[in-house]
Amino acid sequence: MNTGWITDRLPTEEDGVYINGWPGQVCAQVDKWTRVLTWSLVKPGQPWRPIHVPDPYVNPKRWTVEWHTRDLGWKLWDWDFPLYILQGLTEDDAEAAQRICDIYNEVLP
Repeated sequence: MNTGWITDRLPTEEDGVYINGWPGQVCAQVDKWTRVLTWSLVKPGQPWRPIHVPDPYVNPKRWTVEWHTRDLGWKLWDWDFPLYILQGLTEDDAEAAQRICDIYNEVLP
């Protein structure tokens, strides 16, 4: 079973991440605590693991668009409320509908 902890090799600077001005930071087990350490301070056999930096948070878009077969049109949604049906567009006009939606998100975020 792989727990994510590494003990069979020492970390390198490339294994670490840059945190608060310090490059090469990894998580390491120090006594009974998990600490953030510079890679070069990890001793042979000491459990360590890379720090996984999450993807940046992306605010949800206010405006979305989706095809509705029942209405035969692209519905432009304002959050959870269907506001418009984009007239004159077919199901094949997905790119055009998305461009209109993107303009709404730019002008009325």
